[in-house]
Amino acid sequence: MVDYYPIAVKLKKKRAVVVGGGNVAERKVLSLLAAGGRVKVVSPELSTRLAALLRDKKISWVRNVFRPGDIDRADIIIAATSSRSVNKKVSARARKSGKLINVVDDKLLSDFISPAVIKKGRAIVAVYTDGREPELSRDLKNFIKEHWGDFLSYRNRP
Repeated sequence: MVDYYPIAVKLKKKRAVVVGGGNVAERKVLSLLAAGGRVKVVSPELSTRLAALLRDKKISWVRNVFRPGDIDRADIIIAATSSRSVNKKVSARARKSGKLINVVDDKLLSDFISPAVIKKGRAIVAVYTDGREPELSRDLKNFIKEHWGDFLSYRNRP
């Protein structure tokens, strides 16, 4: 039996809130934007890249520490702060509101996990280990990425 049901979610025009403004939050924001999500970041500070996205009006920003009302209108929430206590507060509020929450690197506080993703042409490959071995997911993703050309040449043999 597995803990997570693999699924791809259509995020186009959905409201996503990312709590945190550092490098990990940045990666999550970029993937949410790539999927068409409308992203709000809640954090006292932003990484350089997130600040550029704000200037380009790609994201909105609540320049503050997390407050429960920050996620009230969200469809999906990601907590990506370096503070376990803040992440726990975000998770508790999200769950109380019946909203999907991912706390980066803490599957016990999460309703969903993010797989390691490879995009090659029209193909998207998602790799996950049911939240048990994220390093294995990452390594397998990198292996597939490195050998993608070999796979295509094998697939296209007469």
